[in-house]
Amino acid sequence: MKRIALATAALVVFAGMASATTLSSQAQVTLDTLAPSVQASDLSPIQAKLINRAVNSNEGLTSSDLATILHN
Repeated sequence: MKRIALATAALVVFAGMASATTLSSQAQVTLDTLAPSVQASDLSPIQAKLINRAVNSNEGLTSSDLATILHN
């Protein structure tokens, strides 16, 4: 029983990590426009989350914002 609980917990963690790396369609278009050489699959979950958040903000995502996200 303990093994099943641990396996389930591990799957939940990995599923959360996988969904966190997904860019919204707007974020993907913005990334392709501002940094065409950057692949979304190469982004860390934190970078993807920051890009999604910036694209959906009132200010939008600028090239300098993207550079900061990609270099940190």
